[in-house]
Amino acid sequence: MVDSKKNDHEKYLLLLKLDATNLFERIETRLHEFLDDFSLKRDRAIFKEVFFSRYNTLQMHELAHFSSEVIELANIFYKSINELLWYLCHTQDMPNTIEDEVIRANTVLKKQIANLVLYVDAELSGVKENELKEA
Repeated sequence: MVDSKKNDHEKYLLLLKLDATNLFERIETRLHEFLDDFSLKRDRAIFKEVFFSRYNTLQMHELAHFSSEVIELANIFYKSINELLWYLCHTQDMPNTIEDEVIRANTVLKKQIANLVLYVDAELSGVKENELKEA
């Protein structure tokens, strides 16, 4: 029974990591494409595809599989994602200003995803929190 819970824990961690990294990679690799598309058409429908994430559908009992640190880092990352999406869906800014804001947000997201992945990988490998902070 303990192995089953450990396997579930690892699966949830891996799924969180995959969702977050796939989301970040879609934003980063398609950044210029969706900005060009938006500036030409002013159609916000493209954001639905780019910003798709399963994180928003997680239940509390599923989140409970993560350590407090991973929950906090995931919350910070996904909150930044939601703030960027809100901005893109509601802005009236000119295309150059939008591009500057998205590039700035992407820089922040890059640091946040790196921290989240670091903690998830550490948890998956069994590294203790205090060992991680010392590294």
